[in-house]
Amino acid sequence: MSLTSGMKNVVDIQGTLCLPIRVFFTKTGPSKYMSHLDLMRCMTRAIRRAGVPIWYTEGFNPHPFMTFALPLSLGTSGLCESMDVRLTEDMSFEDVKKRLNGALCEGIEVLSVGYIGEKATAIHSAVYGVTMTADDIDAEALCAAWERYLSQDAIIVQKKNKKKQLVDMDVKPHVLDYAVNVQDDCARLQIRLPAGNNLNVNPNILIKGFEQAHGLTFERCEIVREKILTESGEEFK
Repeated sequence: MSLTSGMKNVVDIQGTLCLPIRVFFTKTGPSKYMSHLDLMRCMTRAIRRAGVPIWYTEGFNPHPFMTFALPLSLGTSGLCESMDVRLTEDMSFEDVKKRLNGALCEGIEVLSVGYIGEKATAIHSAVYGVTMTADDIDAEALCAAWERYLSQDAIIVQKKNKKKQLVDMDVKPHVLDYAVNVQDDCARLQIRLPAGNNLNVNPNILIKGFEQAHGLTFERCEIVREKILTESGEEFK
């Protein structure tokens, strides 16, 4: 499908074609340890190697235009990450996807390319999957402990404020939904938490709070952001 089909062409002040698109991709495996700054560098190099004609900002120090809706915390995998870019030539969505996937590093894979839907401000929450094991406690007991922990009237955890000071925070009102079950001899927690510009609750603070409350350290703890949702509960597009 041509990018200019069904949409108005956008031009910058110099009259250059400037077509906005959204790229959805995964960030898993070794790439989950890539910082947001390194991710931007990785995407910039991949775009250049792939020969995708990206639009550069204007001014004294031009740089590739790209925005990411909700950067991941270091060590968290993502199955629904998004990047907005602007292209200077008409190119099919499939061609952009194929070219980028041929140039990206391990763990980063483009899932789809399309028109930009909602603004990033529409993001309301995110769904995380957490897979855990711990010494001296089996998966069923771990799931039961999570049920008790999350069903408390208040869940007090410590979080750093803007001054980098540790303060107590009750995250119970921010646990929007959750489910726990045993999967492949592991405890699996799926939890929906606020995300976006106004409030962003990192699942790590809940995990650390749980460990402290139960005096244990997880042998294995893998966090995957599975979905990003709008206020209506629809997936961010």
